[in-house]
Amino acid sequence: MLRNYVLIAVRTLKKHQLYSILNIGGLALGMACCLLISLYIYDELSYDRFNANYRRIYRVIEKQKQAEGIFDVAVTPGPLASSLLKDFPEVEKTTRIGRWSGVLTQRKQAVEPEQMLIVDPSFFSLFNFSLIAGNQATVFRGPNEVIFSEAMAERFFGKDWSGKNIVGQSVQLNTQQNLLIVGVARNPPTRSHIQFDVLLPFKWLEKNDEWSMKWNSNSYHTYLLLRPELAESGNSDRFADKIRSQLKRYDGGNETQLLLQPMSDIYLYSKFSFETDWGKRSDIAYVRIFIAVGLIVLLIAIINFINLATARASGRAKEVGMRKTLGAQRLSLVGQFLCEALLMTGLAVFMALLMAEVLLPLFNDVAGTGLQIPYHLPLFWLTLAVLTGVVSLLTGLYPAFFLSSFRPAVVLKGLFNSQKGLGFRQSLVVGQFTLSIIMIIGTVIIYKQLAYMQTAKLGFDKSQLLYVRLKGDLRSKAWQFKDQVAQLPGVARSSVTTSNLVGIMNSTVVEWEGQTPKDEFLMTNMNVDQDFISTTGMSIAAGRNFSAKIPSDTSSKLQAYLINETAAKRMGWSSATALGKRIKHWGQEGQVIGVLKDFHFRPLRVAIEPFIFRFQPSNPYFNLLVKTEPGTLSRTQADIAAVYKKLDPANPLSYGFVDQDLEAQYRAEQRVGRIILYFSILTILIACLGLFGLATFTAEQRTKEIGIRKVLGASVASITSLLSKDFLRLVLIAILIAIPISWYAVDQWLKNFAYKTAIEWWVFALSGLLTVAVALLTVSFQSIKAALMNPVKTLRSE
Repeated sequence: MLRNYVLIAVRTLKKHQLYSILNIGGLALGMACCLLISLYIYDELSYDRFNANYRRIYRVIEKQKQAEGIFDVAVTPGPLASSLLKDFPEVEKTTRIGRWSGVLTQRKQAVEPEQMLIVDPSFFSLFNFSLIAGNQATVFRGPNEVIFSEAMAERFFGKDWSGKNIVGQSVQLNTQQNLLIVGVARNPPTRSHIQFDVLLPFKWLEKNDEWSMKWNSNSYHTYLLLRPELAESGNSDRFADKIRSQLKRYDGGNETQLLLQPMSDIYLYSKFSFETDWGKRSDIAYVRIFIAVGLIVLLIAIINFINLATARASGRAKEVGMRKTLGAQRLSLVGQFLCEALLMTGLAVFMALLMAEVLLPLFNDVAGTGLQIPYHLPLFWLTLAVLTGVVSLLTGLYPAFFLSSFRPAVVLKGLFNSQKGLGFRQSLVVGQFTLSIIMIIGTVIIYKQLAYMQTAKLGFDKSQLLYVRLKGDLRSKAWQFKDQVAQLPGVARSSVTTSNLVGIMNSTVVEWEGQTPKDEFLMTNMNVDQDFISTTGMSIAAGRNFSAKIPSDTSSKLQAYLINETAAKRMGWSSATALGKRIKHWGQEGQVIGVLKDFHFRPLRVAIEPFIFRFQPSNPYFNLLVKTEPGTLSRTQADIAAVYKKLDPANPLSYGFVDQDLEAQYRAEQRVGRIILYFSILTILIACLGLFGLATFTAEQRTKEIGIRKVLGASVASITSLLSKDFLRLVLIAILIAIPISWYAVDQWLKNFAYKTAIEWWVFALSGLLTVAVALLTVSFQSIKAALMNPVKTLRSE
């Protein structure tokens, strides 16, 4: 019987080749899109699962209570890890992770690692990072040790580094401190939120920075491993309650509470009030968007299949009637039609795999991933088999029961009503175009928000503004470097700073005049010079700028400070009343001499934070900001490089552009926008394939009617309008349904941004007109073709 089912299914496919191609092609395209999206979602959800104990690993985060509300931050004090291990038997291990920067040198070789972390010796036993050279049990017992990753070892010593016995060799950090290479670690897995090139021990930091072991040194990520019995019993929430007031226990009066963040949540669920998380991150919101997109594309493809199958019902009515007359049971007919659906779905799955292979490089390029189809995994084939079965049921179940329900006495007399099921088919068309329009509107809003963020006024001039990173001895020679760069012909202005205005991670708690007890908040801070405001184009709301000619501005007795408007408001002052107020920053007493107008130094998805500037020329500077004259950028870059090499020949030049770095902050939104754009186009294409098939079928059903109308004088335009208007009516209904749904969806997404674009009426109008135009082109092609047919041929059989 099964062989008979397959033979009939193959004959049916050959007999109706156009509909077979439309059905299988549309379904294959939908499944290919769904497959690509599924690979991306699986990749996103797999982060940090390589750690054998990831279910027992937690990161400790802070919930800071401030006057404006409660804020979550990812950083914790240096002494916290040891106190948790000592005070709570539930904790098996702890480790801390901090960030550092610098240049590693060995004779003439100099390399600046992108990811230099400071960790405890327990780093390797708590996580599943391993050494391929060196003794993991003994590393980091001394303060002057360093571990390279494989990539860093290759970059520093060449591709044949493994044959050079690099363990035991010494390197210099910033040409000042000798470090001993004690190991080479395997490169961190791609699906790890912790990435590193170089590891330094906390003993080295404690030796060189006393601040790291103070309870107000909120600069480190703290991880802990709970004992198995606690994690398995599900009592981690009870333990989280126990550590909640740990800071108050050691730092009297500190009302900040501690929370536990599961390691499996870090990559996708890390949303903090301040930029305190330097790990690799994504956003669960985008994963949910892609899940919705994948389901929409697959659902539209399935709707196409059902629509075309039921539309072709009249063509198979006599077949069903004849089979029933000869004794066929309804169950066997259902089996026949399900077998056809399974065959078509199987062919679609095969085509989908081919399409996915072709589209995968483009998808990887757009999504910024390196995905591969995991043919080697049994789970992949099992998932594909389940998907094939589910899609076969979804696509074949309704048509099977619909077709097998025909009464032979009716259909064999030619009394079959071809309009049967029309309402259901029309509702499916409305449904798939509703989904398509929602995706189009979502795409337009995403690009509109991206354009808003990239063109919004930031409060400073980012154009022609580059920064040069200062390293080693050049940090103490920053003023000499600035003076020589300022004399270059293409340089308009320059300023030495401790940051490049992008991705600033340096924040601290301050005390201020009129502060109420226990009222604390974090302020981002920078050390700048008197030319900072003119170089960046910022504006002063009240007061004055720093001046090198006023000794009190740089005095160690009473430091001068500039703050932004948000900081003044947070401390209860207006821009005018803030002038002269006392502030203590890092223990340094000072007063406010000026208030800067607010400027955006974080992505526009977060609100402007309080900012404080100081002018301490005796302290090291880490960056030189340079404003270049228009049209001189390339020449000026070369001139700056020459000056840099003269003053610091040992370290490589590192520079960047503020506008490019600001744009890179929106890379996630850009990728999501491009991916959804492409899939929106594909959903419209799939929907139009189904519409084309229905239009073709309708034209065939009304061939004689069209012939009679032409004989009676109907024009091509009137016939085209006759065949098109019913489909366009369905698209218009879809537009009316899609508008409120899409408005709600994009409004919810825009709530993730503190500064956002407006949802304007033209977005919905444009999306609707685009859909109508595409649908009209699809239907009109077949309608015009039918209208142009010779009526002599269509009426000959009459």
